[in-house]
Amino acid sequence: MTKLKTTPPKSALPAARSVASQADIHQSIYDAIVEHRLLPGTKLSEERVAELFAVSRTQVRGALQRLAVEQLITLIPNRGAFVTTPSAEEAHDVLSVRRTLEPAAVARLIERITAGKAPTAVKQLRALIKREQQAHARGDRRQAVRLSGDFHVLLAEVSGSSILARLMRELTPLTCLAILTFEAPTAVACPNDEHALLVDAIEAGDVEGASNMMIEHLNHIENALKLDAQEVQEIDLADVLFG
Repeated sequence: MTKLKTTPPKSALPAARSVASQADIHQSIYDAIVEHRLLPGTKLSEERVAELFAVSRTQVRGALQRLAVEQLITLIPNRGAFVTTPSAEEAHDVLSVRRTLEPAAVARLIERITAGKAPTAVKQLRALIKREQQAHARGDRRQAVRLSGDFHVLLAEVSGSSILARLMRELTPLTCLAILTFEAPTAVACPNDEHALLVDAIEAGDVEGASNMMIEHLNHIENALKLDAQEVQEIDLADVLFG
């Protein structure tokens, strides 16, 4: 279980933002998970989070309850809130669901492009890939990881299905938790260059090839997962949420 460092003196805390809402707290924790800064098993003390955001514990509790509904936080009676640690079966399930949904998003997108209904989709995807590659080039792992997940969400969005887009927004952080639990935290979620190759197939209108490529892409992610003993690590919650 990840342990928090001793709370630093108040003078060492980051300056409080303008009054934080439950949505602000939720977004900060969500971002920390997606960017691989907040590890599975980390305890989120209501008191500590409330202190960091300069809000009441009631505000924090509401944000944590929302994250629990999204399965990103596990609430344990008499113990508190912890970043969810998925089981091996749950990690496999997330990737299995994505292997069903994302080829469908690819096929739908190609159909829309062919019909002239998504004229800027390929340009949007390539622009995001360029930003991802630039993040890799400058060694900005946090941004690269975030953009890697954003690519899959964007692909679902430009497919024209609000349902697929919503599901991908929910599955992306769950995938991050699986990677953080069963793979080295320094690993990037998606293998290099596969996003660009996938967009090439989409632009070419190759439904079967692009769909198979997406499945193989997700297989690569799952095949990289492994069950390793997790070393106990100390983190500073202020650094994680505001760093």
